[in-house]
Amino acid sequence: MTSDERTGDSTPAVNARMPDVNGRLGGIRAASTICLLAGIWLFVSPWVYGAYTHGNAWNSWILGAAIFLLACVRVSRPAYSTGISWVNLVLGIWVFFSPWIYGYLGNTGRFINSLCVGVVVFAFSLASGVVATKLTRMPARHA
Repeated sequence: MTSDERTGDSTPAVNARMPDVNGRLGGIRAASTICLLAGIWLFVSPWVYGAYTHGNAWNSWILGAAIFLLACVRVSRPAYSTGISWVNLVLGIWVFFSPWIYGYLGNTGRFINSLCVGVVVFAFSLASGVVATKLTRMPARHA
């Protein structure tokens, strides 16, 4: 007698193919938490690099706050906020190109910081969005 016969489960093949939904939601939360932390860092970085008196520091403050807030929503509701990952992905691209847009290439620390934060937000938003898209496209379980 198999374990399926003992438990009365008549659909062992379907159960074997069901993805680990909780594991995927945990992965989405982990990726979104990294974006959340990157948003905090981007927000405080003008003070760290001594650029808080420059007008272009507002870019870091606004984008850092936006990335943080969107990632908070994504962490709290990973199954229902897939679109937020794509918005954060675009914000990551904007952060990456900010040194050229706002002309702070001369501040090497801030320049490298923007490149790194942009890549991190882009990569983890992409990962979160792809996993969530696969999760929402799961076929329905048929009886």
